[in-house]
Amino acid sequence: MSRPAHPRLSGALAVTAAAFVFIAAACGGNGSADYPIVLTESLVEDGRVVYEANCAACHGDSTTPPPLPGAPSHTVDGHTWHHQDRLLVEWVLDGVPLAQVMPAFRDALSEGEARSAIAYIKTFWPDEVIQRQTEGSAEYEKQLAGE
Repeated sequence: MSRPAHPRLSGALAVTAAAFVFIAAACGGNGSADYPIVLTESLVEDGRVVYEANCAACHGDSTTPPPLPGAPSHTVDGHTWHHQDRLLVEWVLDGVPLAQVMPAFRDALSEGEARSAIAYIKTFWPDEVIQRQTEGSAEYEKQLAGE
């Protein structure tokens, strides 16, 4: 029996798709194909599995506070959405700069798995926050590309 899609997914997919089309047109298609992360149902479902297995024990989920004291919440009340997708994925894989507890997951997760976990985290946010974070991620990609 399959699990139903996350309740915020349909709105989040629509907002992300619209933002991505706008951003891709503005960027002229020169950004990385992997960033900003585009939410798809399969990517979010893969991310749910990765998140539940590797992240939720410390960070909680969209309905519970972080079980580990000091671990940031990934909901809109936290600060995850203030950061660009590429940086979030790098921090999952290599550890967060200056963080004393967060381990690096490069030996446990692929970049694709880290990307899917970030996609799932994005479903914790309201649509307008997803759009702002996606736009910020796209702008960061433009800066990296020297545009």
